[in-house]
Amino acid sequence: MKTKLLSLRLSLTARLLLATTAALLLSASITRADVIYTYTGNDFTSVSGSYTTTDSITGYIDLSTALGATSGPLTLTPVSFSFSDGLQTISNTNATAALFYDFYTNASGVPISWAIALVTSGGSNNIGSCVTNASVTCMPGDFDQGNFGMSTGTVNNDPGSWAVTETPLPAALPLFATSLGAMGLLGWRRKRKGVSAIAA
Repeated sequence: MKTKLLSLRLSLTARLLLATTAALLLSASITRADVIYTYTGNDFTSVSGSYTTTDSITGYIDLSTALGATSGPLTLTPVSFSFSDGLQTISNTNATAALFYDFYTNASGVPISWAIALVTSGGSNNIGSCVTNASVTCMPGDFDQGNFGMSTGTVNNDPGSWAVTETPLPAALPLFATSLGAMGLLGWRRKRKGVSAIAA
């Protein structure tokens, strides 16, 4: 009987160790954080069709690593992105073409010049943003522009700004990993009580 109880105790200990190890490995594997660059453009100054002078380009790009300080020219491949111009939203889920190139950053790692071209609906709808730098000249000058069917909205020589945030992805997984370890411990304690009752 003692041999059986000892075997059962070893088995429960092994399960607890396995659950704890799995929780620790899961927690370690999700410590990677993506870097979100958020763009806020200025209001359009020239509009036609459905655009108004309160529309502007806003959006974000999600990168797996930071751009770095004082770097460029950089061509980016975002994990995901989404930009809106007030009439349309073009993201990684609906874009037929997406280019993020000639990015330069300042000493804080924030973009100070760039070229973005996003296209959907066979090319008739697009969003663009360009700020002149050492490797690209925006024509006829710096601009944000949206084209939606026959409507156009632009702002020239008044570029917007970027903000940078670091977001753990996904945020809920560390909690899940901790909960997994706790459930393993609770299960082990419950079975231990059962073993003690049998021994008595």
